[in-house]
Amino acid sequence: MKIRLSGNPFVDTGLGVLATLSGHKKIDDLTISDIFKVHKDGEILARRNSKLKSMTMIFTNNSIATNPSIPEKKRILYYSKLTTAILNSIGKENIPERCESCGNESSLDIDKLVRETLVPLGYTDSTKYVGRDWFPLAGSMGSDAQALSVASRAPNICARCLFAVHYLPLGVMLMNGRLAVFQSTSTEFWYSFVNAIVKKIISRISANVVDTLGSKEGNTAAISSILDIMRDMRDEIGPGVSLFMWRFSNSGNGPDCEISEIPNSALIFLQHAVRYDCSKEILQLIANDRKAGEYSFLNCISKSIDYLYLYPYKKFDGVSPELFVLYQVLVRGISTRLLTIAYNIARRITSKIQGKELEDLGKDLDSNNATHKQNTVRKIIVEMVSKKELAFTDYYELFFQNKGLNYDAWKFIKYYLHKTKQSAFQERLNREFPTISAGRDQTQQHHRQQILYIGSIIFSHIMANKGREKVEQALEEIVHGKITPIWLKRQFVKLGQGYEGFTYDEWKSLCFDRNGKEISYEILFQLRLLWTEWLSLGTTPKVNHPELSTVLQLETDLSSEHREFVGSVVSEYIAKRGSERFKKYVIDGLVKNELGLSWFREQFIMLEAKFSDDDYWDKFLTDDSGRSIRYLRLFQLTLETVNYFREHTFKQPLHLTHA
Repeated sequence: MKIRLSGNPFVDTGLGVLATLSGHKKIDDLTISDIFKVHKDGEILARRNSKLKSMTMIFTNNSIATNPSIPEKKRILYYSKLTTAILNSIGKENIPERCESCGNESSLDIDKLVRETLVPLGYTDSTKYVGRDWFPLAGSMGSDAQALSVASRAPNICARCLFAVHYLPLGVMLMNGRLAVFQSTSTEFWYSFVNAIVKKIISRISANVVDTLGSKEGNTAAISSILDIMRDMRDEIGPGVSLFMWRFSNSGNGPDCEISEIPNSALIFLQHAVRYDCSKEILQLIANDRKAGEYSFLNCISKSIDYLYLYPYKKFDGVSPELFVLYQVLVRGISTRLLTIAYNIARRITSKIQGKELEDLGKDLDSNNATHKQNTVRKIIVEMVSKKELAFTDYYELFFQNKGLNYDAWKFIKYYLHKTKQSAFQERLNREFPTISAGRDQTQQHHRQQILYIGSIIFSHIMANKGREKVEQALEEIVHGKITPIWLKRQFVKLGQGYEGFTYDEWKSLCFDRNGKEISYEILFQLRLLWTEWLSLGTTPKVNHPELSTVLQLETDLSSEHREFVGSVVSEYIAKRGSERFKKYVIDGLVKNELGLSWFREQFIMLEAKFSDDDYWDKFLTDDSGRSIRYLRLFQLTLETVNYFREHTFKQPLHLTHA
């Protein structure tokens, strides 16, 4: 009779142990006959389990094999006889209730079996229930259950499941203080993993080592087992193959279970790490991060997040380029192109800065307090763009993701400052993994197109009215902080009367990240790079206005009512006095800052008397926190005015003359 997997990780791990002890290469080859041959009279299992420290963690101190109130010889006798009796009961269960572990149609009456098997041998005659001393996380009578309900009644478990779990001590390991068993979306991969664990434990038992595999090793044992499997695997890990860790505790007053996944990307990474001889380096990293907790190596690859100990720190220069690139590409989905850009920037830095200054730069370039050092790098980036060694697109893809600054860029550059010799390995990865990339979502693509569009309009406007020298002057003023976001707002006001894309909604889309944090200084730097590139190339690309698909909503936005008021003001003024007069006295007045909030209030009062109320007006000029937003309101109202004027008056862009 073939023995099939149950779906329960504890039972299946026990079956995996039995298949390994039977010498099978496939779990599907396990039969009931094999199990009888392995188990024999049960004495070998009894002697092993009575010594293994994992036994009490799995079955508590109340297990027959470890109960200190029973003499050792009796424990071996009782345990071997009872496990053999359970084995003989497979397929002969006598309770017509489904097994709550695997769904078998019948369950085993453990109380009857104990009375028939052990009581004649001198075992105490008392009622027995299936609790967590018989099956992991089964709970106990009188208390709430863990995995199976026991508080009101004992769980129904079949003989196969009750028997298989007693081989569990030969297939578990400790991970951060908890026992762990595994499942996988691939039965073949899972069995290879269990097989490796069993062989390690059997080898340890032969050397009289009874400590649980992984004790005092953190996550090293688990990763070591995975790497061993990878070393023996010839086939590539296919898509969708992942490994699930069931970390559980069945002892004390707080038994529980936690399930986490080592995803497909992490397994592929480990497989390649073995092939590129990074195994020892990985194990050394894990050995050093025992106190890392949620930021441990195993947890980081499971969650596809960055791992701190890849990078230089104090006297450590960081991991090898092979391991670093494999981790970034295969675990995090960072494209080799971005890593190459970071490397090229680092190499350019080291050609301009040497000695202690370079050493100091490389210490904490990625720190939040390293603005001065980052500005030094930005200056070099501008030089690279001017010399055509770097393109604006390169900078944007490396430094700007999800409509916000990508601080990983500084970490990548910091890493490569310590690894300036480009390896053939990274070039090989460029060929092997050309399509692996974190990519950009639709919002990110729109933002990039938007900065190109806005930049081209402002650039062309300055060139047409003031010439190249004015653009170069603007670049210098950005460097020295003379051009600020206020200047950029003025460009929106001036150009909004003649061009699409200069609305307040577009301003928010350009100058705020997804979390509503303003990033206008970063946008100014991007404009600096763009214009430097265009001056160097001698051309200005023609960029179409990208349609705004989503609008960022902020608490300080103008209400639809106030926007309608602006439309009414513009329409009534033009109807009475004409568009040319509106352009001359209103639009130009707003652009030159000759008109302000008082003018808008006067116009609104003519539409609604409530605007004459000082309290109402003050509330309009204050945010929910009580802070003044007078300048923001003026900017919003002005943009609404100039854009409404353009949309309802002109069919073609105006020729604007204001610098």
